[in-house]
Order: sequence, then C-alpha cells, then structure tokens
Amino acid sequence: MPYTTPSDIEAEWMKVTEAAAVIGVDPRTVKAMIRDGRLKVRAMQFDLATRIHRGDWEAELQRRMDAFASA
Repeated sequence: MPYTTPSDIEAEWMKVTEAAAVIGVDPRTVKAMIRDGRLKVRAMQFDLATRIHRGDWEAELQRRMDAFASA
C-alpha cells in the first residue's frame, strides 16, 4: 500500500478505538493489523495516543471489500 507522509492535522487521524468502531471490530483486531504492518501509526503530539491516518484506514477497508467481493 503506498504511503505518503500525512500532515499532523488532528482530523486526519483516528484513535484505534475509533477505527475499530467504524467496522464493528474489537480494537485488538485493529492492533493486529498494525502489528502485521497493514496500517501505519503515529503517536501524535497533541495527546500521545496511537493514531491511524484516515487515508491508510480507508485503503485497508477498500482492500478488505475487494477481497470479499472477489471471494
């Protein structure tokens, strides 16, 4: 998955719990995606929480939908 350096604008980043809620999975599932290297993360200066860039999250969701559709 191509990755560009995103900005530090808070609205472009999601907490792990927010990302998990989007698709209704446990936050541990999202953390597993991070460990597997499917999602890039960053500890943001404004609250030191692990954040996922929205563009990366949307790309991962699209990849999952494409895999499901072709199954």
